[in-house]
Amino acid sequence: MTMDNRKMNNYSLMRISTVFVLAVALVTSTFAIPFLPRTGAVSLTPPDIPYNPDPSNGSVDISVYSVLSWNCSDPDNDTIAYDIFLGITSPPEKLASGVNTSSYDPEDLTYSQKYYWQVVAKDINNESTSGPIWEFTTKTDSAPNMPENETPDNDSSNVLLSAILSWECSDPDGDTLTYDVYLGTTSNPLKVASNQSSASYDPQIAYNTTYYWRIVAWDSNKMSKAGPLWHFKTTTGQQTPFSVIIEKPTQGVFYFNDAAKMTFSGNNTIVYGKITIVANVSSLNNISYVEFLVDGKQIKGGNLTSEPWSVEWRPIIQFNSALSLKRTITVIAHDSEGKNASANITVTKWRFHPLPWIIAGLSLASRLILHTTVVGVFYNVQQSRFSVSFYAIQAHYKTVGPLQMRKGNIHFKHCTGGIMIGPSTLTRIGLMHKFAIGSFTFIGNVNMEKTGFGGLLLSRILSRRAG
Repeated sequence: MTMDNRKMNNYSLMRISTVFVLAVALVTSTFAIPFLPRTGAVSLTPPDIPYNPDPSNGSVDISVYSVLSWNCSDPDNDTIAYDIFLGITSPPEKLASGVNTSSYDPEDLTYSQKYYWQVVAKDINNESTSGPIWEFTTKTDSAPNMPENETPDNDSSNVLLSAILSWECSDPDGDTLTYDVYLGTTSNPLKVASNQSSASYDPQIAYNTTYYWRIVAWDSNKMSKAGPLWHFKTTTGQQTPFSVIIEKPTQGVFYFNDAAKMTFSGNNTIVYGKITIVANVSSLNNISYVEFLVDGKQIKGGNLTSEPWSVEWRPIIQFNSALSLKRTITVIAHDSEGKNASANITVTKWRFHPLPWIIAGLSLASRLILHTTVVGVFYNVQQSRFSVSFYAIQAHYKTVGPLQMRKGNIHFKHCTGGIMIGPSTLTRIGLMHKFAIGSFTFIGNVNMEKTGFGGLLLSRILSRRAG
């Protein structure tokens, strides 16, 4: 092979190698590069421009209690914080920074003032966007409404000395109100109270006097409204009626279980059974309380502080300390000035009660029916529908009947008697509750029998234990 041919072959080989390397590089770059990490700079987008302000731009008559709000977003969905600019000049000064919500309460807006405000939005990459400068004007402050609905009514008379001055008032802006109170005996009254929050005043006034008064209302922005001049006249102490009348029971009437059944000539009043005592109390002053008494003692529930002035009297014991059927009912009324008025009525109080007759009957029966009462220690007390039996270990008996009475002691005797009557105070003790201590009563005499072998054995056992 010649030199030229060899050079040509080498050159062809180099060209083929170069093409192969370039092809491999191209394939490698096509498939490998997308999977390799990018090392270039990331694009950072600032927040959008804040928009949709509230109050809207150029708005007027805005409340001083308004809260500023707006809308804003970020193209990268980054978290946004805001700087708030607010003032009465443009551009406004920064008022707050790093606010995390799209609203802000300025808290100190004043009436009749034009404000400028702006919001600057910042994302977490410190990229920021300034919003436009907006403006709004607050409303003009309104004075409080006129005080009204006065008490006492204007030009009223016979006003009690315990009267409280009161009125109503409101504010169109919803501001908190305070009041100055003017009161006196001339048409130009003096200030007697200032800066009070309640819409009432307790005056010191005298009888038979004309008073003039006025209220001046103030809001929290020092706006005020003076009310009209009112006047009233107090009552005269000599003409204040204060009386008590007992309307039920009344004189000359017979009452049966709270109902009037008939009338009598004269003043005698008879009450049988329960009765509702009713009083009529008249006074220009307020009534504090009314008492209901019988023979000087207050009836149960007989201290009332409100109408109706009535209480039911249903006594258990019918006689007073002198065993008399006459009872005195008294009603005493007390007013707010410490005065009192009273009325009373005397009645004959009847009411049949079976208890005294039952007691008398039992006392009589105890004398006419033969019966025996035993007291002591017993064994095996048993009773049936017609008799009682027991073993008397140590007992005392007393038999009472028509024209006779006897008593004695019983020791270790088996006894019987008639049906058991009256109260029994036996307390059962011991094995099977056969032993008993106490007393009981039965009809007839006590019949004592011989002791018997069992009773004799029991008596010896008990005698040994006693020894």
